[in-house]
Amino acid sequence: MLQVTYLHHSGFLVELDETVLLFDYYTEQGTKDHLKERRFDGKKLFVFASHAHGDHFDKRILRYQTQAELILSSDIKTSGEHTHFLSPNETKTIEGITVETFPSNDEGVAFLVQAENRLIFHSGDLNWWHWEGESEAWLGEIRESYCSQIDRLHDRKITVAFVPTDPRLGAYESLAAEYFQSQVSADALFPMHFWNDFSVCGRLKEKGIALWQIERENQTFVLS
Repeated sequence: MLQVTYLHHSGFLVELDETVLLFDYYTEQGTKDHLKERRFDGKKLFVFASHAHGDHFDKRILRYQTQAELILSSDIKTSGEHTHFLSPNETKTIEGITVETFPSNDEGVAFLVQAENRLIFHSGDLNWWHWEGESEAWLGEIRESYCSQIDRLHDRKITVAFVPTDPRLGAYESLAAEYFQSQVSADALFPMHFWNDFSVCGRLKEKGIALWQIERENQTFVLS
């Protein structure tokens, strides 16, 4: 069994037979806390935060310290039991899962997680950032830094991938997803970091990107 639930922004819950992976949970102030009433039926819970930015690390995940393993980017300043801090280019096995980290070209890390013979990739803020007004040199460095990390996945069979599709980039919102799809074999590709602008899914679909179409918060997809 594999289920993916979109929570908000870059936050996803991945549920396997015996394992639950929670990535980059965050909710804006005053909005619904989708995890408040959720129970995990005795499964092992692993909670990830890719970096310290407020839209990726919500301190409410610290409530899981006594019942989960917290796997946090090393730039996050906190402490507690069952908390693991990972820097870029590390590999660590934690309670039956293996976590590899990739350097972000913004802050923190991206995660590649092997659990129950599945590979799940969460990009964090590793993205093909193409901002209008930036120099050609800067844009070239970003392009190279993104593509070089995604190329590392070329020979890996990814089960689920979460890739930024930020509408603030305008015409360039699809660059990361287009490159990812061209280089990596993934059973399911989900958009993220789209600030609840669900229209991005339709625009990328029109460009031939095989994304799963997210329509609302707390939407669950059954993959197998």
